[in-house]
Amino acid sequence: MPTSGTEPRRGFRVWIPGAAALALLAAAPAPLALEPGVQLEISGFVLRVTDERGEITHVLEGERLQQFDELGLQRAEDPRLEFLTDGHIDWVWTAPAAVHYPAAHRLVLLGTTEGVRLPSPEQPQTEITSADVTIVTDTREVFTDARATLVRPGLVMTGVGMHADVAADLIELRSEVETVYAPENP
Repeated sequence: MPTSGTEPRRGFRVWIPGAAALALLAAAPAPLALEPGVQLEISGFVLRVTDERGEITHVLEGERLQQFDELGLQRAEDPRLEFLTDGHIDWVWTAPAAVHYPAAHRLVLLGTTEGVRLPSPEQPQTEITSADVTIVTDTREVFTDARATLVRPGLVMTGVGMHADVAADLIELRSEVETVYAPENP
């Protein structure tokens, strides 16, 4: 089975005498070239960020990461951002693509974006869907100018524009807000 430069080599070794080995080596696929401006490309990446005490604050993972050193950014495919509090995941944000500005602690999720706060004894599950969301990772603030929908047990809200401080559990929809409240059945 031929392998590219980005796939791990598997299986077994085969000894091929003399000239046949040279012909096979010449026919092997060349390693994939990086597109212009990309200094680093990683498939199946995981980035763990820690605070000053060494505790993991958030994890960014995805299918592929490309790093553009001159622009100070990274481009990610199928990113998943997890915020952790006291070692437990409390929020998960996903999107089809993202641009990450590590020095600015900013992640811009592109396309349809979903944020889910996992339920806990103190908080109900919360789901937020929107598009083109900006997350400031060190303060855990989330912004969008697009339409956003917030769903909690017994509550659905939609509006245009959103600011959320997920650490403080404060979510504000800015305009054209519509709310449907239905108390849960006892």
